[in-house]
Amino acid sequence: MPPLPNAFDMFIGREGNNELPQYIKPDYFRDDYKRRLPNPNDTNLNFFQKYPIEFHLTTTFSYAAHTNTFNLRDTFATIGQTFHNNYIQFTGFITAYGYFDTHNPDINYGYIKGNAGLYDGGVQAIFVDRILISARGRATFDINTTTFMLMPHYYDTTLNPANIDTPDYYIPQVLNGPGIRVGFIGNHYEIAYSQGDFRHSIPKAFLLRFNIPNIEFRFLYEHENRMEPQSYHISLFESLVQASATFRFPLMNETMWLNAIAEYTWRENDAHYVRLEQGFEWHMLNIALREMVHIKDKDAKIYLEYAIFGKFKAGPSEFNVGFQGSTDGRYYIAGNVKF
Repeated sequence: MPPLPNAFDMFIGREGNNELPQYIKPDYFRDDYKRRLPNPNDTNLNFFQKYPIEFHLTTTFSYAAHTNTFNLRDTFATIGQTFHNNYIQFTGFITAYGYFDTHNPDINYGYIKGNAGLYDGGVQAIFVDRILISARGRATFDINTTTFMLMPHYYDTTLNPANIDTPDYYIPQVLNGPGIRVGFIGNHYEIAYSQGDFRHSIPKAFLLRFNIPNIEFRFLYEHENRMEPQSYHISLFESLVQASATFRFPLMNETMWLNAIAEYTWRENDAHYVRLEQGFEWHMLNIALREMVHIKDKDAKIYLEYAIFGKFKAGPSEFNVGFQGSTDGRYYIAGNVKF
């Protein structure tokens, strides 16, 4: 593995492509990240080089044994096009979401409850390799979505199936809306402010993120009016603080991996959330644990989730399928696709 760059090259100097491996991938649907230049030397101030079209997709499908239902959730697809010259990297993108959900028979709907729509879209510009300016449909920085399990640990309150089959100890994503992100970004860090527009909520967030190949540290502070977004008053706003660390270490020529996540989240007037994950990978076999601690009104409850699944990879794409259960009585045969 190439050596880490010195402090000047990592945080200040002009930088080209990241020559280090990236073991912890970004969230391609919510995070900012620098695109890899097809040819960093074939450009000048007056000539914009076009990147290949970028496409990412993820979807989670599951059979819930405790309710005898099938679901297709957390489906996102994004497509983007990037141009760059010596001083600007400019990306335009659009992201769609979709789901099919048959989970709750008490709700009166048709044969299958499905929906799809526009999730995000906008532009991201990076000037002189470091200065980030972005305008997008879901601008406010969100909570950490990284997991080594089959099923996510969070839910989106603005999408229709948000509260279906969602325990109290899962973390709601922030309110969001169109707005801006401004700050500094590099191959190994991001320091930025974001602000969206959701009725009178005006969600705002500050993000500090640092990563090297095996480790990523992330700090998020977010401020929003979730109680009465149709009204504006400073007393209605609540804060969220989240600090997380993700670890991913290869062994035996990258045929074995040790994974871990440690995360603390505090939501004002709600609860404290602690998430710990441990994962073991050996070739295609994956075994993972997730401990969730939910502390509300000085009452702490601890839950354990566990998963065993196979991971099938082809280049940057992967397909996972297996079993996930929990101590609160939820059991899934589930899988996901990422590319």
